[in-house]
Amino acid sequence: MIIVRADDVKGWVSPAPHQRTLKVLLSPSLQDVAQGLAMGMVMLPPGLTSPPHSHDREQEVWYVVSGTGRIRIGQEEAELWPDTIVVSPPGVEHQLTNDGPEELKAIWLFTPAGPEVSYLPPEQESSRGPGPQGPAPVGC
Repeated sequence: MIIVRADDVKGWVSPAPHQRTLKVLLSPSLQDVAQGLAMGMVMLPPGLTSPPHSHDREQEVWYVVSGTGRIRIGQEEAELWPDTIVVSPPGVEHQLTNDGPEELKAIWLFTPAGPEVSYLPPEQESSRGPGPQGPAPVGC
């Protein structure tokens, strides 16, 4: 059995202008779980956005826990509010926007796993080897 309490997981804070906190809760890089799935959480402050980005191989899914906002996937845009699920297929650009008055908190899933290793704080990187090279990662 694997139990992870989100409050016990240190988040990775991305640099401005797309500042947000990302927590990796479940990953084959951290636990003995299937290679096909990673799960985490994104906390996006009011007025901010994630960078527009896509994932070549991975489908990304979000479940909104709290807050409100918008998501753009390709040319489509939708409102986000608690208990909303949104799916982005591989290779399609997407971006989260928090246009609400409070933090937007969402659970994210990658299938297959992979991009989440870029969001591991330095103290967790030792469990998977050297950290990512190059520019800061994008995602969620």
